[in-house]
Amino acid sequence: MSSTHSKHEPLVAGTATSETTSLPEGKASVFDDLLATAPKPAWPDGHVVATCTEERHPTLTGRIHVRCEDVRGCVHESWVASLSGLRVRISDCVLVLKLPNQLDPIVIGVVDGFSRRPEAPKQIAQILEVKPDETLQVNAENGQPLLHITRNEQGPVIRLLQVDTQVELPGKLRISAGAIELCARKGAVRIDASDDVEIVGEAIHLN
Repeated sequence: MSSTHSKHEPLVAGTATSETTSLPEGKASVFDDLLATAPKPAWPDGHVVATCTEERHPTLTGRIHVRCEDVRGCVHESWVASLSGLRVRISDCVLVLKLPNQLDPIVIGVVDGFSRRPEAPKQIAQILEVKPDETLQVNAENGQPLLHITRNEQGPVIRLLQVDTQVELPGKLRISAGAIELCARKGAVRIDASDDVEIVGEAIHLN
């Protein structure tokens, strides 16, 4: 007597069956899609002039998206690394180097880096919120207070907490504002210069 499985008997794991899963008509499998997708052409070796299409990778730092076309009309696109210090913007022409023994090309220069282009927006690295009853204080390493930043009804107030303070820099100091007031609460105002002192204004009042 031959043993047979009832059609209501559950299948045991590992038991072979003659039933096969069929895909709907006209729908290809994932494997078929992979075979039908043409592989991307390899980036050409040597130096290539390409165009930057994206200046920032979504997750990786120091990578830009470039696009070029070789002599055969084949288009190459890739996210590539760039040398440190390069300021690459969208639509810039860049010089890309691909060594024969390297897998990925590298952007080694910007061809039109001297052309006028909009300044890149500054990104805020960190924000510190100060409430009306709070102040930001900067101390020296020994705990000595150096600087206070707070605000009043007119706006921010910066206070230097040392009795005598010196502002020094090797180049030119330029102060620009809608109006400037210099007030000496106690003592005189002294201006020293190693060259001419020039005062320009619509009207100059002395006392």
